[in-house]
Amino acid sequence: MTAGFQAFTDSGLFQIDGLTPNLQLTASLAQVLQQESVPTVYNNQGTQFFNTYWHTTFTFNANSPVFAFVADSGVMVTPWRFSQSGNVFTAEFIGASQTTVRLYVFDQVPVTGSRVGLQVFDATGKLIADAATPFMKVIDVISGQYMSGTGFDGTGSTMPGPGTLSRSYGVNVAIAGCWPAHYMTNSGDETTMSGIAVSGPNITWEFHTFYGTRGSHYIGFREASAYRFMVLDMTGII
Repeated sequence: MTAGFQAFTDSGLFQIDGLTPNLQLTASLAQVLQQESVPTVYNNQGTQFFNTYWHTTFTFNANSPVFAFVADSGVMVTPWRFSQSGNVFTAEFIGASQTTVRLYVFDQVPVTGSRVGLQVFDATGKLIADAATPFMKVIDVISGQYMSGTGFDGTGSTMPGPGTLSRSYGVNVAIAGCWPAHYMTNSGDETTMSGIAVSGPNITWEFHTFYGTRGSHYIGFREASAYRFMVLDMTGII
């Protein structure tokens, strides 16, 4: 693509294109997980079940955000639910134990009068990049599936193990765009999901049982055991 303004970093990494939105850090939030009763599933009689998790809910204003997260002390956490009402967003998380979850919101930044640093506008005059605000930088995309194949598995296949994996990067990182693997029994007495732990430049992830006792059989849609997430370079932010 040659149309529009383009900018590269000193290392040659593509950074800004006048035709492409650039997301930049607009908010940094932190909350401590608490033991809270959380609605889980309904049975076929319409009864709502609840479980108690280490849980928290963030609420923030944004336009078209991407949000990233880490938890202190290398505790495994996972996104529980995201919702939106106009420009008000909520992001819920559960964790393996009590910890502080840190949420970083990336969005298109508003025009400021600071007159500090390079600002880039598109052809309509809309600000698309401000050098004074950290950019969202994706350095890896990780995906996998704990139960191969597709479709409903009602035969009681062997429940997969945690399948713990890890990677290390040369910079502090955070997790964004996370679609977690998720498995829950019909009464909600077992909750096994993707758990992701971040410690500086290191990440570890697995199929983690956050509630109840891990069963010996998997009954459900195999696609639900798939996961995907992005790893962000948080240099200058964390």
